Amino acid sequence: MLTLNNPTKFPDQSAYFVTSHPCPECDEALTIVVTPQQLFAYNQGAYAQEVLADYPNHVKERFITGYCDDCWKNLFGDDDF
Repeated sequence: MLTLNNPTKFPDQSAYFVTSHPCPECDEALTIVVTPQQLFAYNQGAYAQEVLADYPNHVKERFITGYCDDCWKNLFGDDDF
């Protein structure tokens, strides 16, 4: 399930910062920028592929499973998501 934590508005309210859960292996989190429309879609139950369509697969996976790209590769190999 896609998880966008701590949505924080830009000062001009044009976008939001959202943060992933910390990676279960290395404990680092990732913060990205989403539009108000993306945050609305997330709150309506949209899938990561829709909400984060502009981001690469490893970023989408980060917000779905919590694993960062390096830890994912260490655990599951170098295959694409």
